[in-house]
Amino acid sequence: MTSAEIKRDHRAASFALTSCILGVVAMRVVMYFLPLPSETYGDELISSAVFSLPTQLLFFFGVPFCVYKFYGKRTVRKTLEYGSFGKFAPYYLLAIPLGAAIYCATIGVSSAWSGLLRATGYNYVSSSPDMPSRFDAGYFVAEILMTAVLPAVCEEFAMRGGLLTVLRRSFKKSTCILICAIMFGLFHQNVRQVFYTALFGALAAYLTIETESIYPAMLMHFTNNFLSVFTDYATTYGWTAGGGFFGLLSSLPVWALAAVFLLVALVGTALVLLMLYLRDRRNVKIKLKAIETADGAARRAVLKEMVGSDAEKARAITLIKPAVADVALAVALGTVAVCTTVFTYVWGFFY
Repeated sequence: MTSAEIKRDHRAASFALTSCILGVVAMRVVMYFLPLPSETYGDELISSAVFSLPTQLLFFFGVPFCVYKFYGKRTVRKTLEYGSFGKFAPYYLLAIPLGAAIYCATIGVSSAWSGLLRATGYNYVSSSPDMPSRFDAGYFVAEILMTAVLPAVCEEFAMRGGLLTVLRRSFKKSTCILICAIMFGLFHQNVRQVFYTALFGALAAYLTIETESIYPAMLMHFTNNFLSVFTDYATTYGWTAGGGFFGLLSSLPVWALAAVFLLVALVGTALVLLMLYLRDRRNVKIKLKAIETADGAARRAVLKEMVGSDAEKARAITLIKPAVADVALAVALGTVAVCTTVFTYVWGFFY
């Protein structure tokens, strides 16, 4: 890629990020002034759909896609160069139990964060209507779609897709992970979510970079959000699989809770390491097969790539820093997200 193409990508990423941040602000303003009923659980789901569908499909996916496609002049494959939608490797499925481990760990992290907020005077009381007395499959499917499916596709496309690809052409791996963590935390613009979503964003960015695929982050994101919905329904309707989950946790002493969350963290770490091990083994098999079928010059090239232990050297990445204007726009968007996050702390959560 030329320097001009990368700089154009920087500008496209800035515009895509503008859609994500300001889109959430715009939809919250719309929801504040839109007179929607909220007496029943069905009314609440309709309100959620009015907010979630445009936010996810338009501001997180549609607008960024068009920006990269038409302004950035990038194909989908090039837009997702470091988070590919390419061939699905079986070891990506480890992201499903990893997502379950993250969900369990999130409960602990979120509880600690909520306790810290309450200690500073923040007190959020949910005003959502109770679920219906009888299970409604339509409501359940609608919640799964809005809470798990759409975020797993649209948010990952925005954050671990186009944005991460552009960041990798400008910053080293650790910086990319840090930026993705900060932006994903602020991107939610909700003080109750900002901390654990930032941690999630860091892990998702790390897996995307290491596996060169967006699938693990998508599966992990879907599983985490799906379990959030499932356990709410399981608790309400007494499903055996998850109805007593929160009751069990609340009955444990502090030391037992700490042990449980430590075990969950260890399991999650083991799953990440196993995923990376299987990735390396698969890559070696692919390269060995290439050696068997290659001629002399091609064989030497493959061997040279296998010997190189530094992935960035093998890729010969030339990092080109973004222009001052693009950095300023990103900082301005981050400032807007910080302000709206602070508003949710000062005045409570608004939609």
